[in-house]
Amino acid sequence: MKIIFLCLGLLLFSPLQAKNQVITIDNIIEMALKHSPDIEIRRLDFKSAKERNSFAKGAYLPRVDVSVDGGKQYTKLKNQSSTNTDILRGAIGASQLLYDFGKTAGKVTSSIEESLAIEAQMQQSISDKIFLLKQAYYTILKSQGIIEVQAKNVKLQKQQRYRAKKYLASGIKTIIDVSDAQVKVERAELDLNNAHYTLELNRASLEEEMGYVPYKGNYTVFSEKLPSKGLSASLPIVKTPLFKLTKYAYTHRYAMSASEYTVRQAKSNVQIAKGDYYPTLSLNGKYSVQDTEDSVLALSPQSQGEVSVNMSWNIFSGYQSDAHTQEAKIAVLRANSQVQNVQITIKREVLEAHILLRQSKDTVSLSESIAKASLDKFRQAEKRYANELSDFVELQDAQQDYITSLSDSVNAYYDYFIAMAKLDHAVGR
Repeated sequence: MKIIFLCLGLLLFSPLQAKNQVITIDNIIEMALKHSPDIEIRRLDFKSAKERNSFAKGAYLPRVDVSVDGGKQYTKLKNQSSTNTDILRGAIGASQLLYDFGKTAGKVTSSIEESLAIEAQMQQSISDKIFLLKQAYYTILKSQGIIEVQAKNVKLQKQQRYRAKKYLASGIKTIIDVSDAQVKVERAELDLNNAHYTLELNRASLEEEMGYVPYKGNYTVFSEKLPSKGLSASLPIVKTPLFKLTKYAYTHRYAMSASEYTVRQAKSNVQIAKGDYYPTLSLNGKYSVQDTEDSVLALSPQSQGEVSVNMSWNIFSGYQSDAHTQEAKIAVLRANSQVQNVQITIKREVLEAHILLRQSKDTVSLSESIAKASLDKFRQAEKRYANELSDFVELQDAQQDYITSLSDSVNAYYDYFIAMAKLDHAVGR
């Protein structure tokens, strides 16, 4: 019986004793790149493009076909009786492209440029994913910081309730202060409870971006304790000027590379279209053997072969070649315009991210100053309330301002790191 109870105890309490894994942003990125389905889709797109490369290059190699057929052959010659003959025939044929005025070369080049563009798009998707993961990560840290602030608020509110009850027992304050303090405690507990739910939602958003739930949900996101003083002084600083960041982005953003490869692919398609105006030369060969009855050997050879050079040339296609070529040229113009559009977009994104980062830094500094001033005001309000120089409403207002300023400081601090991640994403780092 003791063994049975011991086993039941282990089954009941083992989940509670499971070690809670701590994951960092590097762990998150690594797991997301391995498990995220949208990243896997991009990888498979790239693999498909590489297979299309092999398919296009296959046009340079000879084509070999083998055929075998067997059955009955019916023969009827004039003034002769008909015959039914068993027949077994085999043939092998080969063809080799000799020259097609750059059409095949254009297809191979177009396929290569397409695969390079898709690879760049895949890399850009990975860069986008990393930014979204960082954003979700710092949002979780923000939620955890807000929980600490709300927990501190609950503690302060309970202290105020205890103080109000003491003052009531001493005849210094009225019952309304105790009732008001009780309402503030319950409201603070509600805010703390909502902060925990917000954290759960933010964790769900992170898991959605990862495409994976780490350790079956039994994990904690790593975070360092916020410095109690010098919050703005602890921030990493970006000293690179805006024009250098923009120039760096033009050469390192995968979206830029993808658009440039698309231009090259479009130019290759023009070469393909122009190839329709010219002939295609190929070398063909065929050899066949057959096993027939002796009665029809004179009418059907046992073996035969042929070698020939073939030229096919479409002299007129109803202006289809003209239309195809013009469409390909228009595609080049469109691709060039897309490159310019991407440049404009990158420049705007870098500028916005740079402004947001500077704004976030100022917000952290100002929020820190406001939090310090709010704390001083709250302490003064406590003394005024203790000395009956103010009412409970003034004390609560000062305390609420202090808690709000702490929340603003937490939000501003982690918003700065989100802004840094946004700038890194905009410049292609």
